Amino acid sequence: MPLTVTVGGVDITREIQSMSFRKEAIGGVRSIAFSLSRSLTDLNGLDPLAKVVVSDGRNAMPIAEGRFSDSGRSADASGQRWDCVAFGPAQHASDITTPLIYVDTSLEGWVFHVIELSGAGATFQASAAPGVTAGLQGLVAAWEDGTLVATNSAVSIRYSRIMDAGMKVARLAYNWGAGVTAAGWVLEAIYSTDGNWAGSDVGTPDAFNVAGGTRAAVVVTNFANGRNVADIRTRWNAGAATVTGSTTWVYTTPPQVEALRLNKSGVEVTTGYAGFIYPHQIVEDLLGRLLPEFDGAGATVNQGSTFPITQMAYPDGVTATQVLEDLMGFAPAYRWYTLPSASDAGYRFAWEPWPAEVRYEATLDDGGSFPLSTQNVYNEVIVLWRDEAGRTRTTERTLACALLDKHSLIRKTMINLGSEAGTLAQAQAAGDNFLAAHNVPQNSGTLSVARPIRDVITGAMVNPWELEAGELVRVQGIEAYPDAFNASANDGLGVFRIHAVDYNAEENMATLALDSDPRETEDKLVALTNQRTRA
Repeated sequence: MPLTVTVGGVDITREIQSMSFRKEAIGGVRSIAFSLSRSLTDLNGLDPLAKVVVSDGRNAMPIAEGRFSDSGRSADASGQRWDCVAFGPAQHASDITTPLIYVDTSLEGWVFHVIELSGAGATFQASAAPGVTAGLQGLVAAWEDGTLVATNSAVSIRYSRIMDAGMKVARLAYNWGAGVTAAGWVLEAIYSTDGNWAGSDVGTPDAFNVAGGTRAAVVVTNFANGRNVADIRTRWNAGAATVTGSTTWVYTTPPQVEALRLNKSGVEVTTGYAGFIYPHQIVEDLLGRLLPEFDGAGATVNQGSTFPITQMAYPDGVTATQVLEDLMGFAPAYRWYTLPSASDAGYRFAWEPWPAEVRYEATLDDGGSFPLSTQNVYNEVIVLWRDEAGRTRTTERTLACALLDKHSLIRKTMINLGSEAGTLAQAQAAGDNFLAAHNVPQNSGTLSVARPIRDVITGAMVNPWELEAGELVRVQGIEAYPDAFNASANDGLGVFRIHAVDYNAEENMATLALDSDPRETEDKLVALTNQRTRA
């Protein structure tokens, strides 16, 4: 096998006793494992986090890359041995955990700020409009009957989640209405840096009017780039007076706040904010903000998904991996993966549609296992999410399932979007996408490949170590259960999605996980340990 291995630029191929690596359709290379025949006193080149590169010796093309992370040393009658593990580029998408705000309509982000000059009798809180029993929860500022107000007496409420996330405000929008028409009372927004009102930008005041209105402000046009805190304030701008009656209030719908994004090169995007965000725009921001190990400028980010996301905020912290997982729930036709670095700029990154054309032709000559389970087939799902006021909401989605309907069975499960990515439209999309992915039994299984097979796209014969996860493989001699890739007519062929490739150099064999990834017990325990608790 013409494979070479280097650690920290030092060729250790001659010391290699065994070597394996794992590629996954989502993420790319996950790990590289190798053992060395080497003296336990020889630390040369095995520096923690040193770059590990497995290359094709015929053309020096990298096959798998990672960073040296773990080693175990042992000695017995057979000699001295190093057992080493490197994590792949996909691990870097979980390097940084930080708050992230893209677009947020949660009222939980708004906190009472200050009363100015007014004395007692002023409030600003999350509530329905006064006198409306079934109205949408929003923000209500109210002044009690008999309250004495001086000129510029005011009460305000503040949104600082964007500051806490180390980001900037790009847009603030809301609808409003008042209980009284009075030019002396105004509603206005204040955009400041770190909450300091000195030198802040104050939006155009809206005089109280029972007819209400709409206000939307964007960065550069309405306030300076660099503002990271937004306040909404109601103020009395006439002479000293006494509040009369119970109608001196103003109501806003849940304000929608957008944060300033970065493009994939890390440059600020100062235009194009309209109340929603597309998946590819979030991917680009992740590249520019949280993925320094990747070549953001050279990354491939397909812009085909146009699903509008109107709520995506992680005030309690999140990794890029977790955000990408949420995005694939809304854009299931897309995946993210990594490739070995082509230059010193970093690993290559791609956000692209799943391949739809069969790439490999294989046989059962090297063995395989093809179990079929109906345990992951569903025709109903309940999606939990939290609305702007923090109330847990549910939406139920259904999809006809020929297998279950034939036997008059209902199989229902639940998924939870929390408040991070939860709106009614997003809950419905996530539920529909889940049911579409669980409408037929998955043709799960494994296929062993220990010889060159044909790449029908290029026409070349490719070796086991060259097989790529995520591609489609047509296997002769196995009838697949009818699904999106396989017709109902028996033809002795099965088309499968390669979800993972485990390559073992000792046997020169690639074990392909087909259609789904059959996880071992330890993998399930890790997934359970790392499971997110949704807000």
